[in-house]
Amino acid sequence: MTYDDLYQHIIHYITQPLDDKRKAYLILGAFMEFIMDCQDEGVDVNEIDIADFVNEKLDELEAK
Repeated sequence: MTYDDLYQHIIHYITQPLDDKRKAYLILGAFMEFIMDCQDEGVDVNEIDIADFVNEKLDELEAK
């Protein structure tokens, strides 16, 4: 799962008509899947830094 895939999962869960706790659990599950995919691809999970991705997405929102 890529950063973009994770982002799309989170957006999907946020927009669902579910209670906040269920949304939180689904988001945590998606993040866990992301971490497991990274491990499967040989990525050191201690080196994952999504700050650039988050900043890029925030910049896109600011531009709108």
